[in-house]
Amino acid sequence: MSLQMVSDSSKTGLIYPGFSLFNLNGEVFFFGQKGWPKRSCSTGVFLLHLKGHNLKLKAVSFSPDSCYLPPLRCPAITHYSDPSESKSPLYFIHGGRDPNNDLTNSLYLMMVYSSTGNKTTSLRCIEKNLEGEVPRGRYGHSINVVQSKGQMLLVLFGGRCFRPPGQRTSENWNSVVDCFPEVFLIDINTGHCTSHILPEIEDGFSFHISIAKIDRVYILGGHSIETNLRPERLLCLKVDLSGTSPSVQCTILQGGISVSSAIVTQAGNDEFIILGGYESESKKRMICNTITVENDNIQILEKEPPVWTSDIKASKTWFGSSMESNTVLLGIPGESKQDAAEAYFFYIVKFGKLDEESQVSCSQESFTDPEECSTFEDSEEFNFEVEADGSDDAENRDNADEEGYWIKCSSACNMNVNIWEPYYSTELNKPAMIFCSSGGDDGHWVHAQCMNLAESQLIQFSQENTKYFCNEHYIDRGIQTPQKKKQIKRTPIKSPRKKSPATLKRTPMKKSFLKRLFD
Repeated sequence: MSLQMVSDSSKTGLIYPGFSLFNLNGEVFFFGQKGWPKRSCSTGVFLLHLKGHNLKLKAVSFSPDSCYLPPLRCPAITHYSDPSESKSPLYFIHGGRDPNNDLTNSLYLMMVYSSTGNKTTSLRCIEKNLEGEVPRGRYGHSINVVQSKGQMLLVLFGGRCFRPPGQRTSENWNSVVDCFPEVFLIDINTGHCTSHILPEIEDGFSFHISIAKIDRVYILGGHSIETNLRPERLLCLKVDLSGTSPSVQCTILQGGISVSSAIVTQAGNDEFIILGGYESESKKRMICNTITVENDNIQILEKEPPVWTSDIKASKTWFGSSMESNTVLLGIPGESKQDAAEAYFFYIVKFGKLDEESQVSCSQESFTDPEECSTFEDSEEFNFEVEADGSDDAENRDNADEEGYWIKCSSACNMNVNIWEPYYSTELNKPAMIFCSSGGDDGHWVHAQCMNLAESQLIQFSQENTKYFCNEHYIDRGIQTPQKKKQIKRTPIKSPRKKSPATLKRTPMKKSFLKRLFD
């Protein structure tokens, strides 16, 4: 295993606790940014690409028939991939918080729409209509795919939600409670939901670990708000579809672990690795575990953890998500480093190599309950650097973008941090920029206002996958900044008047007539 540090050279606030990653055809995608997406990435989903020691996030487009996916934080995510077919995995996304601190009960299906290798990848997002006993909006829960009698179902359990409408007042409006301990079965094809109450589960909990294989879902750990406990819990939920209606049986197993908000990454066909999490409110769980699910049995063993750095050991909190293929993206607060301006620092943890395709799905959450989201500023492309030796020396770092939006984008650039004022209606506290593609991949950013772009043109260039060239680099291809056209003054043509005594002599109107006219 290895632990590599990831430094944020762009000094942006994109990745915060509660973000999510999913892997489609070997490509890792990021969503759940802080705040609502802006023009530079209207979909709010980025391709996370690791090449050498560089980690980049690039905006991803969606198919024309896709629905909008909000930047949800701490949703429940799982995937299904049929090994008998050559189709890409299908991801299911349920619940989560949006930037308005609202909880959604929507179910989204994510898949690859088109891909042209390393150049462009388009996704397709569909919102599934749910009916029947629809689960409330929540976060910190789990969702898994099970198969029984040739059918597939989604198993949803746990999580946190707002208080019921009758108990929600202005004083406790944003306070959350554990969801009622019921298991929901969702038919993937029809979207029909059924609720099942099990006597073995008396209290609700959230931020647990869930791993599914065939017709069973194993639930480990979890945290209860009411008791503030993380018991050594291990449950087995078995789904049966042999009857007229689906049913669920729960078995309490021995050998559970006490953990909440841990990350699960797959290490083999039937093997998973648990990384991080918390043992108590003030104690991180520094050890790792290996979970083996085979022959309707589950075995949990301790595994040697990576060599944690002093910064990771000193941090009070941490968070992250699985990139699959035995890889985890891990973050710690920037306050754990002295003289650090960044909000968070990131590490990539790798556990060996994954060679086999799996029919097992797992659902995991990020490490910590997300804080309330503030407004997110405009973003373009976010670059990270992986320091292989963990040092702070990064000789190849591109410092050109560290000056931020106040760079000299062209000879006519008039942007000044001291006198700049918002020009476009959607600008917050930084001017809007657009990418000039001159020189292939070595393009540069220019201020939209300096290029005299209308707001409608700015939105068009941000959403469409077309090359744009500023005025100084236009070479008869792509799109150039439209030149301003000089307005020609036109003198209205006056019709000639015939001179006559009637026109030359005018009789003044009486004041009484003017008064009646305007009255």
